[in-house]
This record gives sequence, structure tokens and C-alpha cells, in this order.
Amino acid sequence: LVEVSTSEIPDDWSERWKAFHRPVDVAWRFKRLRVRPPWEPPLAGDGIDLVIDPGQAFGTGAHHTTRLCLELLLELEPSGALADWGCGTGVLAIAASRLGWSPVRACDWEAASVEATAENARVNGAAGIAVSRSDLRREEGPWAPTVLANLVRPLLLEIAATMTRPPERLIVSGLLREEADEVAAAFARHGLGERDRRHGGEWSALRLEG
Repeated sequence: LVEVSTSEIPDDWSERWKAFHRPVDVAWRFKRLRVRPPWEPPLAGDGIDLVIDPGQAFGTGAHHTTRLCLELLLELEPSGALADWGCGTGVLAIAASRLGWSPVRACDWEAASVEATAENARVNGAAGIAVSRSDLRREEGPWAPTVLANLVRPLLLEIAATMTRPPERLIVSGLLREEADEVAAAFARHGLGERDRRHGGEWSALRLEG
């Protein structure tokens, strides 16, 4: 048996969806950063203002996992090259570039993510980011002394199992709280020890260093 129901869609549905995409504000000491959709106001005062179109790929970076990565990134002093594995719309890579990391490389398996990252980088004055398509299950991502990996537990464990050249510093997210210990232990085998851990809702992020 099939049951069919109907409901009337409000006339303003094309605008109401925007309410789901709110700005993300992150601050540490004198550093301030806002990630926002185009219709939200820019950051007031000094700081880095990033505009991300949520219609391109995977949102504006408002999820806890992205926010936690930004918090950990903001507390670091930019020092040389950085890579973003699984870049999505490019929020982390663009933020890193605007903070002063250089060169910045980003990769993702989804073609839409590669295109969105390149376009968002251009819009946000970070056109120098090198973006490539890469299957992290079958090949290692672009190497850099500092790597950001906002992925999921199974993929992070696969990366840890096949990694041949660990970075000097690795920020991982996309983890439920109960998954953080397992992932930390997997990368500890490469000499990357836990230096910081953050929680947001049911999610966690780790900063690991050699």
C-alpha cells in the first residue's frame, strides 16, 4: 500500500532556505574570521571576511567540524606550505591562505568541490591556491608540513594505514567524540602526538604534531 500526502509550500520558500545558512565567527586573541553566505553582512572591524556560496557544493562551513578546524588553525602562526585534504567548498584552504600560509594546496575527489574551491578562492582573493582532484583512499594527498583533514573516521583510518610521509602537523576533524581516541592512536604510529583536542556538540577535532 502507498499513502500519499500533500502540503502547501509557502510563497517565500525561495528565501526561507537562506535562514539555514548563518555566518560562522571565530576569534583568537587579536585574530578574527567570519565565514558567511553572500546575503549576510560582512565582518565589522578588522579581520578576515570570507564569502562562500552554499549552493555550489557542501555549504558555508557552519558545521561543528569546520568550525573546530578553524579554531585550531587560527591559533597557529602561519609558517610555510599547507594542504587541505577533502576541501569541499574550500573554506579551510581559503582561510589558511588569507591568514598567511603559502603555498596552499587543496584536493577533493568530487569534481564539484574542486570547481567550487577554485571559484571561492578567486572570489575571496586567494586565487593562488592549487586545487586538484584526488582519491584519498587510493593515493596520498599533496604533502605539506601542515595538513588539514576534515574527513570522516573510516577515511582517516585508511589514510593513517597507508601514509608513507606524515606531515609535521596534522589537524583532523569530522570525528564523533567517541571516535577521537581511535584516530589519534592511528596517527600516533607515525609519530604524530596529540597536542590539542576540541569539542563542538557531538563532534571533535584534534591537532597532532610530530
